Amino acid sequence: MKKALYLLAFLCTITSVKSQLYVQGGAMFHVGGTVTLQDEDFIRGPEGGAVITFEPGSNVLFTGNADNNISGYIGFLNLEIAKSDNHQVSLQNYNEEVTGQMVFTSGNFNLNNNTLLLGSTGTLINENENSRIIGATGGKVQARPTLNQPTNINPGNIGASITSIKNLGEVIINRGYIFQAGLPSNAIQRYYEFNFIDPGKDNGLDATLRLHYFDAELAGADETKLVHWKYDYNSLTWADQGATGSVTRNTVDNWVQLTGIESLSPWTLAETSGPLPVIFSLFNVACKNNAVAISWQTATEINTNHFEVQRSTDGINWITLFTQQALGHNGVMQNYNYTDPRGTSLNRVFYRIKSVDNDGKENYTSINTTSCNNQIIWHVWPNPVKQQLNINIKLDGAYKTTVQLFDSKGALVHQSQKDLLTGNNQFAIELMGLPPGIYHLCLKWDGDKNSKNIKIIKQ
Repeated sequence: MKKALYLLAFLCTITSVKSQLYVQGGAMFHVGGTVTLQDEDFIRGPEGGAVITFEPGSNVLFTGNADNNISGYIGFLNLEIAKSDNHQVSLQNYNEEVTGQMVFTSGNFNLNNNTLLLGSTGTLINENENSRIIGATGGKVQARPTLNQPTNINPGNIGASITSIKNLGEVIINRGYIFQAGLPSNAIQRYYEFNFIDPGKDNGLDATLRLHYFDAELAGADETKLVHWKYDYNSLTWADQGATGSVTRNTVDNWVQLTGIESLSPWTLAETSGPLPVIFSLFNVACKNNAVAISWQTATEINTNHFEVQRSTDGINWITLFTQQALGHNGVMQNYNYTDPRGTSLNRVFYRIKSVDNDGKENYTSINTTSCNNQIIWHVWPNPVKQQLNINIKLDGAYKTTVQLFDSKGALVHQSQKDLLTGNNQFAIELMGLPPGIYHLCLKWDGDKNSKNIKIIKQ
């Protein structure tokens, strides 16, 4: 304990230009509240035995107008980068971990050919053009979620949103910056890897994959021509996937989406090697004036004959509501819309747009869903909580609901079944026996097709 007190005193009195918070071997450093490191490194000594712990809600904040380093493997809870004048915090020699939130306010976080581990609970917040993760010399950001029929899930907020009707199980997702075999020409400066803990689950996915990027990562690539490229480990080559599925692109929010993916592999975005029949740049579904307003936009239409607006009540069986002839213009944004007057009378509705080429080839947008008739409303209190957590949820039907609580390491610490009814339901779960920390509450119902999640702080 004396060694820990000495460390805090040293931190408060140090005034050198290149200062550091150094936790030496055998010392214990406990972080409560916010520790601000202004132009200081955070080093866990290589001697061994140094212990660094974090209270729930604690945070480490890097500020100032100088470059600084993190070294020695530190398992952060929450971390914030707020460096001025484009300065950065760099990893040195070791991978690091963030199990809570990593917030970007200003300045960059340089991986320096190391790995930032987010696990199943860590997430990136407010990563943007001026404050983000960089990896000019390599490195990866890694999330490790469990994905069961994900719907537009972006694990760790690392920029890869996944939709699939299958249970993918536990998946290790890496966002990297320098690929071992190189990237295609005119590619963005990032790629993604998907490693299934159960490789047998990586087939027949019928998945939709939306990949995000920053303008600063374009490296001269024309973002109006970006499509998905997939790496084949057998042929050791990248292959343009743009012509084999439906591409949706948004150059304002910086993402490109591909549907109809059967298996996952290393992916990146690069300029297409050939013309695309149709490029969807927007697909929106909204509740408006007691009807469902459906709109879509195309950036390119080559050899496109017509579009079909399709609806489903289960996401599997589809009917065509309306057929719209394609305008057939290339390189000019075209807007289309349709109003479904019956959509508001259904509990939950799925929509997609099907495009049909002159040669009969079919492409689809991603699936969009809405529930105009009923809105799922829920409330959880108190949060932070000491003993009993109360949950109120309004459902559109009677469902057997699974209640799960996970700790910060992703371990299941509570699970129960509730038979909930149409309308408002209120129940409680007892947390008195759990140690203080950050937990994640998950409610699943309707055969796990629907879920609600929230972070809980146990005091």
